[in-house]
Amino acid sequence: MSQTALLVSEQRFKQWTQLDDNVRMNEITPFILQAQDIYMQDTLGTKFYTRLKNGIIANDLTTDEQTLLREYIGPTLMNYALYMMMPSLKYKFVNQGIVSGTSEGTTPTTLDELQYLRQTTLDTAEFYNKRLLKFFLDNPSMFAAYTNPGTDGMSPNKANPYFAGLVTPRNNLRYYEERYGNCTDCGPSTTIVGD
Repeated sequence: MSQTALLVSEQRFKQWTQLDDNVRMNEITPFILQAQDIYMQDTLGTKFYTRLKNGIIANDLTTDEQTLLREYIGPTLMNYALYMMMPSLKYKFVNQGIVSGTSEGTTPTTLDELQYLRQTTLDTAEFYNKRLLKFFLDNPSMFAAYTNPGTDGMSPNKANPYFAGLVTPRNNLRYYEERYGNCTDCGPSTTIVGD
């Protein structure tokens, strides 16, 4: 049976997020694994991501790799995992179907509130991911598996993790500039109004 490495511990996950201590590890683990595969593998690239997982299993991480996991990857991963986990905290898949659970003394969360909480958690995860990318930029030769990812698997995604929700297509830029470029009421005004 193959081993699976978690890049963050349950204890640390609960200490660094607003997740309650009564949430069981078997409810957390699938989301840590998903966040690792989806977000961290994208940021680190397959080669370096695999090296870190194998280093955890073999207990042979370098001091730099341990620091990277603790200070940069951990906070990023925890917030991405919590972001992915939030819907399942509200909605449970049971034999009877999908249910929204509540308990005595609690008020159910609305879908709007859940969306707000997820967005703030995603914003936090993106902040930490940006910080991780900045660390790699400031230390270009520290991790060879990141710097030289090879061609087997995903290459590290070094793009800005923030997404504002608006995409401006670059392929039609010339068309828009030619058609609307001389718009008099678009952009900053150069007219000076006198006294």
